[in-house]
Parts: sequence; C-alpha cells; structure tokens
Amino acid sequence: MLPDPKLFNPNPDYFRDLIESTGMTQGEVARDVLGCSDRAIRMWLSGDRQYPYTVQFTLESHVLGVL
Repeated sequence: MLPDPKLFNPNPDYFRDLIESTGMTQGEVARDVLGCSDRAIRMWLSGDRQYPYTVQFTLESHVLGVL
C-alpha cells in the first residue's frame, strides 16, 4: 500500500468510521497509533481542524493490518 494524496477524504465522518473500524477507543488511537493528543482527535472529528492525509493513511494502513 503506497500513499496517494489524491485519495484524501477530509470528511470528519470518514475519519470517525476509520477510528471505529480499528476497534480501539479514540484515546487509544491517539496514543497508540497516531501519537497525538485526544484533543487533536476531537478537533478533527468536530471539523474544527482538518486532519492531514498522513493521519488518514496511517489509520487506513492500521485497519488493513499493514502497520
């Protein structure tokens, strides 16, 4: 799986679905997968801030078992 920024989906609902598909809590995803704060996750989910493509790719890779 190679990164392709053309596949970026900035929709917070897509981000929420990615988190849910990991089977982890938001806090676990922040700490154990992304290395970011819970606050960053909340801002991305609320749409206050747009998550970067690297975050989307990391979660997609985690869900597929690549990471």
